[in-house]
Amino acid sequence: MSGDFRRRAEFIWRPRGLGKVTFSPPTPRSLEEANRHIYFRRTFEITEIPPSVPVWATADGRYRIFVNGVALGRGPARSSAAYRFVDRYDLAPYLRPGRNAIAILAHSYGRNTAWYELPGWDHGRAFGCGGLFLQGEVATPGHNLRLDTGEEWRCLNAEAWQRDVPSNSLGWSEVFDARQLPDGWTEADFDDSVWEIAEILRVAGRHYSGDVVPFQYLLDRDIPAQREGPRALGRPISCHEVETVTQGNDVAARMLAETSRPLSACRANTALDTFDIAPGRGISVVYDFGEVVAGYIGFEVEGPAGAEVDFYPGEQLLPDGRVRIFDGIPGFDPPVAHRYVMRAGRQSWERFEWNGLRYLQLTFRDAAEPLHVRAVTVIRTGYPVEERGAFECSDPVLNRLWEVGARTLRLCMHDAYIDCPSREQRQYMDVYVQARFNYAAFGDTRLAARLLRQMSDSQRPEGLTMLAAPGDFGVACFTNIPDFCLLWIMMIGDYLMYADDPEIVDDIYHSVAKALRWFEHYLDDEDLLTEVPHWVFVDWAETDRKGQVTTLNAQFVAALRVASRLANIVGHARAATKHDAMAKRVSAAINGLLWDEDRGVYVDSRYRGRPSRRISQQSNAIVIALDIALENRWDRIWPAILDPQRLVLTHALDHEGNRTPFDEETQVVLAQAFHSHFLHAALRRSGNIDQIVNNLRTRWGEMLVDGESTFRETWQLDPVTSKCHAWSATPTFDLSTDILGVTPIAEGFRRLRIVPHIAGLQWARGRYPTPHGEVLVHWQRREDDVWLQVNLPAGCEAEVQCPITSSVTSVGAGEHVFLNGIRTAMPGGKIDDSHFSP
Repeated sequence: MSGDFRRRAEFIWRPRGLGKVTFSPPTPRSLEEANRHIYFRRTFEITEIPPSVPVWATADGRYRIFVNGVALGRGPARSSAAYRFVDRYDLAPYLRPGRNAIAILAHSYGRNTAWYELPGWDHGRAFGCGGLFLQGEVATPGHNLRLDTGEEWRCLNAEAWQRDVPSNSLGWSEVFDARQLPDGWTEADFDDSVWEIAEILRVAGRHYSGDVVPFQYLLDRDIPAQREGPRALGRPISCHEVETVTQGNDVAARMLAETSRPLSACRANTALDTFDIAPGRGISVVYDFGEVVAGYIGFEVEGPAGAEVDFYPGEQLLPDGRVRIFDGIPGFDPPVAHRYVMRAGRQSWERFEWNGLRYLQLTFRDAAEPLHVRAVTVIRTGYPVEERGAFECSDPVLNRLWEVGARTLRLCMHDAYIDCPSREQRQYMDVYVQARFNYAAFGDTRLAARLLRQMSDSQRPEGLTMLAAPGDFGVACFTNIPDFCLLWIMMIGDYLMYADDPEIVDDIYHSVAKALRWFEHYLDDEDLLTEVPHWVFVDWAETDRKGQVTTLNAQFVAALRVASRLANIVGHARAATKHDAMAKRVSAAINGLLWDEDRGVYVDSRYRGRPSRRISQQSNAIVIALDIALENRWDRIWPAILDPQRLVLTHALDHEGNRTPFDEETQVVLAQAFHSHFLHAALRRSGNIDQIVNNLRTRWGEMLVDGESTFRETWQLDPVTSKCHAWSATPTFDLSTDILGVTPIAEGFRRLRIVPHIAGLQWARGRYPTPHGEVLVHWQRREDDVWLQVNLPAGCEAEVQCPITSSVTSVGAGEHVFLNGIRTAMPGGKIDDSHFSP
């Protein structure tokens, strides 16, 4: 990202006659701008086009920018209410001698969403929400033409979008009337002379202080722009007739209230692309995109003016073939659907916001003439990851699991790591595991660095960071998960190993120390966290979480160890000693008080001096994974928590008061996909790689039996289960880490360990990304021999151990070949790859 940006321009919005900020409670200005779309334009004349015309743009809300009718991009990247990121564009390729136009569609929300926070302080009182910013100039010899947002810009309230519609944390129901769209408004020759002059958002400050302006703190965008394309096409799979129900502007309520029945009064051709719709009836068609996709829903249709297209995206179908409409979080997330009202003739349109979906239900109504559907599409979008990592082996099942994990993760990487593209789109701190998967698949570190800083920014005055940020949950103090704060600290330790960015510690160590002080308040005389408030999550499973929780205390130990490392980096030796000593005390307390000697396992918790009788894979795996459990106990733990006859899949998601039947004396809670990452980490520490691979084939393989191409949130499929949830993508990390055998052992990936595991395979090869370049690993068995080829980029050293030997060889950059652990050379300098697919 260019560092050229220095703020000069003003924010603008529609004219409202702004006045001085008063020292009074907040005005209702945010409500005035709720769900408001505004068109902005700036026209200008130039005689020549310089090689580059950089501009920076942002908005309070979201925007889409066009130059001479060409769409350039969208933004900004999500941020907290305190600042906004500016996006850089180069206009030069889209300009022409003569008249030019920059056109921007901006949307103000008027409510907090999963990715957006309403501004506060004087900014909120003065302006509410909404605002557009653009800064740049056309610089030619002898003349600089400034394009900055100001009084040269014109604006028009976008009447095509209806404002009084339902909303949820994914934004507003989009009810759009194409008849109200100003035709050609993005083009240079459009006549905007009757549009209003935009108002500059600047008012006098209180009591002789400086002027109030929106977002005094603007930042260069720290991640690349989101990719757009290619287009996914929906295939019609069912067609039914409905009797129209009147529900005002609540499209979701209308679609939920309607009953599907076979066509009777209405008609459709066999291709399901031409419809005759009877008065008072509608035709409902379900389109299947074949897999979960993330992007902008759109369609190309032809028909009469006033015909309506109601639509809802989803990941699951109901038994009757309709798309399941997600009920949302009760009282927080009502279901929202959308509507497009046609103008006459052939037309195309796409949503302003993006969705995650597999299925799309379109209901066509009020068409006095035949209606033709040319295409139903999704313009894919997401974070532009590079396909740096790769994995392939002799087992096609494992190859499929690696690819599906990478695809699941890719669909959950946008302007933030998100939990899922469909249900929430929030950046939760379970991202600890997602970031690890990314390091193996894509090697991107920018999105992780952004997350670490945003979580630091979300910190409450008492010290706890938010479970998800930025966005509604954090600012509303809706709920919080203390274990996610510990995962944030643990992720910093990971980041330093996989990325080359030690400077980040200077930015966020102070927040780490403050967060740990919050947890210290709940350390009791027995050196265990006790009765920690808020929602102790652990996993989507029925573990005991009252009192002294084993998993939470184990994560606290891990976070303290990371904090000790960070304190040493910033030169706080005394703090480092304190963190280290506390970690040792808590670890000893876990081993002393949460261990059940009779049963040979760690219990889930201890409440008021009494150990829980419930045991789980979650509690026992994490104390091994995080190097807390005494090693002489491992041989007792594993038979107890891996016995398939004892494992019980308990309810996931919200099943309060409806617990799964469970015998606490004999049974063990099964880890869900999320916590299985820690289970596999524990197995890895124990050297039990075969068990990891077997678990991948069975648990994750079952998720793909119906041809799915993403991993869902939990083993069971409930109505609210996300079918694309990145915390389930551990196969991608595990296969690269265990079968290729690559693990960093020094910060910045400057030194790594390569210890491949055979796990019953004949061969494996792949790439593991590092900040220095890709590490290539390629091994195969030939009768009793194992050949291993390793390629290291400059800047890396590795400790290499052949699968069938215990000897370790240190190597530097370049290509290295081993036969049964002994360095050698091969004809042609590489292993025969005749077994590999193209």
